[in-house]
Amino acid sequence: MSTNGWSPRMRILFLSNDYPPFERGGYEQWCYEVAVELSHRGHSVCVLTSHSPDKTGASEDNGVQVHRLLHLEADRRFWRTALRFFIQRKRFGRENLDHIQRLVAGFQPDVALIWGMWNVPRSVPALVEQLLPGRVAYYLCDWWPSLPSAYTQYWQTPSGRAITRLPKRLIGRVALAQLAKEPSIELHLEHPICVSRAIRERLVQVGISVDHAHVIYGGTQVDQFTMAAANRGYESDGSNLRLLYAGRLVPDKGVDTAIRAMTLIADQQDQPVTLDIIGAGDPAYERELRALVKRYALSERVSFRGRVPRSDMPAVLAQHDVLVFPSKWDVFPRMVLEGMAAGLVVVGTITGGTGEALVEGETGLTFPPGGADVLAGQIRRLLDEPALRWRLAKTGRRCVEERFAFKRMTDEIEAYLWGLDGESKTLKHSASLCLHLVSNSPPALSQGSIAGLGRPHRIAPVHWGTSNDGRLGVYLLRR
Repeated sequence: MSTNGWSPRMRILFLSNDYPPFERGGYEQWCYEVAVELSHRGHSVCVLTSHSPDKTGASEDNGVQVHRLLHLEADRRFWRTALRFFIQRKRFGRENLDHIQRLVAGFQPDVALIWGMWNVPRSVPALVEQLLPGRVAYYLCDWWPSLPSAYTQYWQTPSGRAITRLPKRLIGRVALAQLAKEPSIELHLEHPICVSRAIRERLVQVGISVDHAHVIYGGTQVDQFTMAAANRGYESDGSNLRLLYAGRLVPDKGVDTAIRAMTLIADQQDQPVTLDIIGAGDPAYERELRALVKRYALSERVSFRGRVPRSDMPAVLAQHDVLVFPSKWDVFPRMVLEGMAAGLVVVGTITGGTGEALVEGETGLTFPPGGADVLAGQIRRLLDEPALRWRLAKTGRRCVEERFAFKRMTDEIEAYLWGLDGESKTLKHSASLCLHLVSNSPPALSQGSIAGLGRPHRIAPVHWGTSNDGRLGVYLLRR
C-alpha cells in the first residue's frame, strides 16, 4: 500500500543507552516493548545501544535488530573511569561515530527515535540529527538533556570509598579542567515527545527548548495483569492488608518513608499489615533501610525480597492489596500503572508526573513526600473501609484501560513517526495529491496523528495517520 512511491511501513532506528536485559527501569523497558511492537506491526526496527563485556555486536531479539556497539562514558569503578577518560575517550568517541555512520548507511532509516542518552556522549545524538535532518524524534522519560555529561557528573561527585576519595578528588580537578576547555554540543531537539507534562515543564524551566513537545503518556500492557485483577477479592473486613513497594532502592524513591509509616501502624493497630520491598540499588541506602527495620523491630512485618524478574511481576502483584509509591519526584512511574492494572490500590506521592494518573480519592490515595504520618493515616483508611479499597481499585484499573494502555502509547508513537516520515518524503516529492483510502472525505484527525508534523510550510503535505474512528488513511493537510 503506497502513494507517490512510498510505503507506510517504516525503517526506524532506535538509540538508547541501555536495552534489556540491561536496564535501569521503565525507560529501557518501554524502549524494548515499543521496538518489539512496531516490529510486529511490520516496520523494520533497528536498535543501537551500548555494549557490555558479555554482550556485544549484532543480534536479533523478537524481530528487532539489536546492535550493542556504543561505548558509554563513566563507569562506577574509579580506576576504570580514569583510564577511559584520559586514555580511551577520544578513540571510543571516534568509534561511536563510526558505528552510527555505518549503521545509517547500511540500514537507511526513514526516521530515528532517540530514548535515554545519559552516559552516552552528546556527539552521538548530534550526529544522528545531522545524518537524518528533520527525521529525528526524542522520547524523553527523564531530564538527561538538561544534565552535564556523565564524565562531568562523575568527577564532581566525591567518592564513597575512603581508599579512592583523595585520588578521585585530585584527578577530578585535572579532568574537570580539561572538560571545561572543550566546546559544548547543543542538540536541536526539533521533534521531542515527553512522557508526561511534568517532564516537559521541568525541562523548559531549566532552559531546554521543548515547550513544543507533544505528550505521549507511557502505557502498560493491561492484559498481562488481567488475571491478577480478576482473582482479587475485596470482601474482607479489612483485618489484613498486604503492602508492596517495587522499584529501585535509592534515596529519591523514599522507601524509608514507607518503613517509618509501618512503625506508626504497628504502634496503633492490631490488624496485621505487612510490607514487602522488592528491588535493589544503592547498597548504602539498602543498609540504612534494613537498619530502620531492625531499630523499630519490624522484621516480622517488613520483608526485603530482592530483585524479581519482570515476567514474575503479575503474580507478585496478585499477592498484594496496596502498592505504596513514596517517591520524592518521578517523571511518570510505570510501576503505578502496573499496580492499578493489577487491581491494587495505589497510595503514593503525586510529585512530578505521578499526579497525572494518581488522583486523590478517584484513582488512589496520596500523601506528601516524606509524610510517613499521612501515609500511615491513608493505610488506616484502607484497613477501616474495605468498600473504599474496592472502589479505588476499580477506578484505578479503569483509568489505565482508558488512558494508559500500551497499545494507545504505541499507536501515538507510530503516528508521530509516520508524520515525520511522511513530511520528509512529501517535501522531497512536492506532493499535492490527496488520497484517502476509506472514504472520499477525510474524517477529523486525532491529535496524535498530526503531532509529528513540524513547522508550517508552503506545500500541502500528504500525511499517513489514523482518524478518530481508527481508520488508516492518507490526508492532505493544508496550512
